[in-house]
Amino acid sequence: MILYEAIKYKYPDADPQKDFELRNDGAGSYIDEWHLDVPKPTAEELKQWWEKSQINPRYQPPLPLDYLAQEVAKEKLMRKQLEQQCDLLTNELEALKNEILLFKGESET
Repeated sequence: MILYEAIKYKYPDADPQKDFELRNDGAGSYIDEWHLDVPKPTAEELKQWWEKSQINPRYQPPLPLDYLAQEVAKEKLMRKQLEQQCDLLTNELEALKNEILLFKGESET
């Protein structure tokens, strides 16, 4: 039985870095810390969740390549948005510069 998969089957939104911590000291895995607002599951409950997860898997961790592709797509979108903001600010600064020069009676050649 894989405890992580059993817990994620029952609580798919649970974050293993803040909601629970698993540990294995050589005698098998166990829940070391449990921070969800529900009682810590018993060994029997974990076993049932594990068996159900094998019959009807709910949680499918993303493949590393899929995850990286999603992250790259997000980064590209953010970069494009930043470039658009930069262009907009550059145009605004150029317009302000021209207004200042016009006010001073100078013109850009």
